[in-house]
Amino acid sequence: MPQEKHVHETTRRQRALETLVIFRRSLIYQTKEFFQNSTLHGVRYIAETGRPIGEKFMWFCFTSIGAVTALVIIMSLWEKFQTNPTITGLDTDFHNQNVVFPTTVVCPEAAFDHEKSYAAVYKSLANYDDARAQMFAPFLELLTSLNFGNIRDAKLLSESIPKDQLEEHTVRQWAFEGHISCESTFVSCKYRDEDIPCCDHFEPIYTEHGFCYAFNSRFKSTAGEDIKTGAPHDLYETDKKWALFFVPNSTSRIFIFSNEEYFGSDFNAQIDWSESQLVEVRISKKNTYTTDDARQLSIGQRKCIFSDEVKLNYFPEAYTFSSCMKQCRMNKAIKLCKCNPPFYKPINNVPMCMVKDFDCLDEFKANITNIKDCLQCELSCSKTVFNIDKLIKIVDRPESTGVLVEFLTWPIIRYKREVLFGWVDLLVSFGGIASLFLGFSLLSGVEIIYYFTLRACCMVYKNRQELYEIEERIRKEPPPSIDLQLRLKSHSTLRVGAAPSSAVLLVKPAAGEAGSGVQRKHEKNFYNNTKNLYRTPKVLPDHGYGSNTMKSWKDSDQAQYMP
Repeated sequence: MPQEKHVHETTRRQRALETLVIFRRSLIYQTKEFFQNSTLHGVRYIAETGRPIGEKFMWFCFTSIGAVTALVIIMSLWEKFQTNPTITGLDTDFHNQNVVFPTTVVCPEAAFDHEKSYAAVYKSLANYDDARAQMFAPFLELLTSLNFGNIRDAKLLSESIPKDQLEEHTVRQWAFEGHISCESTFVSCKYRDEDIPCCDHFEPIYTEHGFCYAFNSRFKSTAGEDIKTGAPHDLYETDKKWALFFVPNSTSRIFIFSNEEYFGSDFNAQIDWSESQLVEVRISKKNTYTTDDARQLSIGQRKCIFSDEVKLNYFPEAYTFSSCMKQCRMNKAIKLCKCNPPFYKPINNVPMCMVKDFDCLDEFKANITNIKDCLQCELSCSKTVFNIDKLIKIVDRPESTGVLVEFLTWPIIRYKREVLFGWVDLLVSFGGIASLFLGFSLLSGVEIIYYFTLRACCMVYKNRQELYEIEERIRKEPPPSIDLQLRLKSHSTLRVGAAPSSAVLLVKPAAGEAGSGVQRKHEKNFYNNTKNLYRTPKVLPDHGYGSNTMKSWKDSDQAQYMP
């Protein structure tokens, strides 16, 4: 039994080897057939029988140069499609443009109210002990401007406070106990040159910048959540003044940005206002929007995200770059410290960080605030930027103080980004380049696959005997001599008395019509012989090539060459 199994295994390997040998011969034959019949420019001369080797090499060089050139140009077009497929231009159609006044955030330098902080500590943490209240009050005052930079100081100030009493409320709730009120932040306000009550329009917000008050903000903060505000304040071309004027009550930092964004540590203050100053800010609006045609491109190609394309978990209203960055920092804090920092938006089913978690937040603050970990956040496809074109500070008129934020001119220009190079343009460009240099088309690609897969395999099973005969004949015959002379050569039928050989015969051009007829007859006989290989297999005479003979060349390792 083991011997029979070994014999069976050897037989199976021999059959597999035979199949591989004739499949190789079939691929060689199909290669020659493809080169002779292909519509690709120049390739037929490379494999055409009778062509001098010098001429074949010349056409091989021409075809290779064309293929390499086409490939280089196609790669450059592909890189352009991946990196710069859009173009931005001016859009002067502003008649129906909706102008929203920018969000203006005022962050007092001292965001706490000392009397409120002392009263809250005196009644709760200090248990009506004045000395302890004086010692615990700075902790509540620091919470009103808590961020990753001073979180270690907050931890040190909390060490003297009893833990059980401190954990009766969350850190965010303690911060709201001592923050400065709106009435203590502003003296007076005007919008569109009309007096307005400041605290009806400036909402409290609690972020990484501490306690601030925002005009025209997307949200407002409470001790338990961030609440979405109502409709933003619009401007009209007929308004008397496109401006907001307010007088802060103390030194403040002022931020000006689009109402679309979500305020956080991504923003820097444009104005540092101090008492007895009059600051006039002249701004201009630049809005860039992207047409819907750009949706056919990937986010990486157009480098922006539509507002309804990506839904954020913590800010599901609409996608913006600032909200994505804020969510990224929240996710990293939750992952590293298993809690949400108090100056971020409260999240359902996620605990808020307590004082005991401050050590963790301080340890990983560099990781949490590292913007390189938030590379998935792209700019919004509709983005509005407010530029400060003119900034005037007047310090020698203490009787006239305040901050004026005003449009320098009415916004009349928008920028439109649209697709310059889409999928259809890419396909047309590829086809034009490939056709120009090679005469290549999509059907040429299908033809290549057909020749070297389906046709080659079918020849192995339908014309197996013919492949055996070709392989045996090629093995026995010596390779044809190489003639570098540029004389026309052609296969021809054997003449009477000539030695049997498949080598290339020299054919002298015949003069007159008779010579031409002989040459055409030889070519016709060659093509007829070629077609015979694709007919239905039939039983052929052995011609001396029996099973023993085929076995001899199958086992040999002599080099093969193209017929």
